[in-house]
Amino acid sequence: MKLQGFYPNLRPIKNQKQTQLTAFVFYIFEKKYYMYTDLVREMGYIALATRLKRISDKMTYSTRLMYKKINIDIEPNWYLVLIIVKENPNISVMEIAKYLGFAHQSIITITNKMVEKEYLQVSKDKKDKRKTIFNLTKKAYVILPKIQKIWEYGKEVIYEILNEDISITKHLEILESNIEETSFGERIIKKIDDKLI
Repeated sequence: MKLQGFYPNLRPIKNQKQTQLTAFVFYIFEKKYYMYTDLVREMGYIALATRLKRISDKMTYSTRLMYKKINIDIEPNWYLVLIIVKENPNISVMEIAKYLGFAHQSIITITNKMVEKEYLQVSKDKKDKRKTIFNLTKKAYVILPKIQKIWEYGKEVIYEILNEDISITKHLEILESNIEETSFGERIIKKIDDKLI
């Protein structure tokens, strides 16, 4: 089955000046006979960031559904914040952000929702009134043991999903370390500059 069968006015790819990416996409469409194809998977490691996000989104979505089914009104990424605040009373947004390696604004969004759901108690630091600090509420202390148990089961499930091979964590360590040293974008710019020299 050829592309021309669907689009009579379309000239064969070999007669067009397509970019490499466009040609690649057309090749996949032809190869898969115009059925939906997993382009991200087909592209391999070049689509690493998109693939990692896709996996993260799927796991987050399913975790959110799981919490809903067992009537626990928290978001998947709240557990780590609960643990950090429990172990570090009177902690600030900036300190939580450093522990998790998240952006400051992301932590503000998360903690605001947790305060709204009455899992965090917010107050001003006695020594520095400009500083907002957090502590766990009674509701948080009640729910925390249940969530900790769920995470123990989650650990077992992740081990199963990985077919009992956790070597991926070593690769993630290397990936994060290299990106922290020099960002992905900066590395591309350097290659562009090197080519122009």
